[in-house]
Amino acid sequence: MGRFDRQAQSRPKHGPPTDSGASKAAAPPPSSRPVWRGSGLTKRAPPRKPQPSSAPHTPAPSLQENFLPVDLQQLILNIVRTTFPASQDFAALKPLLSQVNDALLLGDYQTAFRTEEFREAYAIRWSPSRALMYSNVLASICDEYGDSPWVEQLLMDGGDAPARVLCFGGGAAEVLAMAGVLRYRREDAAGKPDASLSSPSSPSPSPPLTLLLDLHLVDSADWSGVISKVSTGLTTAPQLSKYASAAARAQNAAFLSPHALTTRCTQTDVLDLSLEDLQSTIGPEVTLITILFTLNDLYNTSIRRATSFLRTLSGVVPKGCLLLVIDAREATYTADGVDGGQGKTYPMSWLLDKALLPDQVTEDDEPAPERPWEKLIDDTNRLCKLPDKRLSYPAGLENLKVQVHLFKRL
Repeated sequence: MGRFDRQAQSRPKHGPPTDSGASKAAAPPPSSRPVWRGSGLTKRAPPRKPQPSSAPHTPAPSLQENFLPVDLQQLILNIVRTTFPASQDFAALKPLLSQVNDALLLGDYQTAFRTEEFREAYAIRWSPSRALMYSNVLASICDEYGDSPWVEQLLMDGGDAPARVLCFGGGAAEVLAMAGVLRYRREDAAGKPDASLSSPSSPSPSPPLTLLLDLHLVDSADWSGVISKVSTGLTTAPQLSKYASAAARAQNAAFLSPHALTTRCTQTDVLDLSLEDLQSTIGPEVTLITILFTLNDLYNTSIRRATSFLRTLSGVVPKGCLLLVIDAREATYTADGVDGGQGKTYPMSWLLDKALLPDQVTEDDEPAPERPWEKLIDDTNRLCKLPDKRLSYPAGLENLKVQVHLFKRL
């Protein structure tokens, strides 16, 4: 035969051919895992169990209910739009807002609020979302703690005295929020249409002379101009188009009656207030004190001075007065350690309790003085979702993650 004949070419390369009757199907997979049979087989490692995460578990936030109807919340936003026409061109405000925001991130509040233009820009951008959130929180307090002096005065259940509120760090958001909850809980707080437009022959009724809410705002910046404009917007009927119908003009009314709300501003640094200053600022008739998105700034300035302020406050607040604190959910603070080293980190709620709820036993085993405050709300994780899809505002609205603490003076 030749070198390349078929017989030589057909010989298998590795041994005799397999039985032609054997199945050509692939071998079935093993029915169980390989087991140890000596050094010729490596034992498989058992599957690893999932390890628990080292990060702390964050519980789901509590949801703040929207007590105020959507149309009432929209009216509050309309007040801002008509009070500050610059809000209509939000794109033109962005360079100015960037300057304000940069200063706020650095804790430079003197720069952030140095001019009226800066303060108005801040009110346009950040006050609306906070105002709606504040008003819903206040409305929930009215429902849950109706026996408190502030709620009784607000609803006129405790006589003719107005509800007196003191806001440390107060600005436009506080005024709008108080106006919103007042309008929500008191039908007589709303402004009335001009009766002469619907019945020219009938005299226009006199507005009520009873003051419903007295609001005192204390801040290191001069918010008096902004507050004056907001108060005017709340008590003035919106300007209608010249094409508005007679029916629309007859129904046109201010958000609040002219005598429903009064505001006054004091410009001072609360950390510099002495005991006598706080006594004269608070007075014996205040039934609600708020520190809204302000305590974080005070603690960042000085934990020691902020704690001293809160303890001094405890000594002059009248019994039954409520203290409401709302701030960013993630606010924490690091105290200086020994010899300038890194100290411990404290959450705001812990620092608040340390200042307002002292321990019950002294070092000499003598009973400590009674606690000056009772804590009614201790919520460190609350989500305030606004019905933004049904609300219209040119600058946009934000859902806020906050912590809410409410104390009652005993």
